[in-house]
Amino acid sequence: MADDYNERGISYFNLKKYPEAIEQFTKAIKVVNNEPDYYFNRGLAYYSMKILDQAIKDYQKSVEIYPDHADYYNALGAALEDAGRLEEALEQFNKAIKLEGDVPDYYYNRGNLYWKMDNMEDALKDFNKCVRLNSTDQIFIYRRHELLVAMERYDQALADLDEALKLVPENYNYYIAKSEIYEKMAKYKDAVREIEEAQKFLPEPEALSPKKAELEEKME
Repeated sequence: MADDYNERGISYFNLKKYPEAIEQFTKAIKVVNNEPDYYFNRGLAYYSMKILDQAIKDYQKSVEIYPDHADYYNALGAALEDAGRLEEALEQFNKAIKLEGDVPDYYYNRGNLYWKMDNMEDALKDFNKCVRLNSTDQIFIYRRHELLVAMERYDQALADLDEALKLVPENYNYYIAKSEIYEKMAKYKDAVREIEEAQKFLPEPEALSPKKAELEEKME
């Protein structure tokens, strides 16, 4: 019966009917109160509704029942981070990585947290790690590029965007991002070239015409 409630909860969750999902997960917990996945699933529903205190409590209960599941720590870390409890979040991400050191998402999340804590060097180490673990995910590469721009390491950021474009060559946002970096470097001709590349893939290329004109004016 508890599994039935849990499965119904998952179905509601997938439909983004979070209150209904919570109701079903709660019923499952009332039947079997020592199954960590029931608390974890209810925590995910609370988290999706941004009810962070309840999500944290449920994730903590999952960890209490089964302390060797890395995903529980990762989810708990995310909820704590969103609640502004950054040091506690870091502790949970560290535990997740200690249990499973080959999951790129854990490094990605910890890297974002380090960046939020203004620890850019450690953030970069984590982004490097998740890219090494999965070099085919453009999201990891793009996020690292954003950090490199913030660190004013423009050549490395451009290299990341080139790698991202190899994976998704028609993503006009990456060309726009390259143009923005070249503009920061005062390389306006290169910036214009990247805008022109973006226009080839943009549904409404004229939307970039004002920016192109602005860059051309700077060239003069």
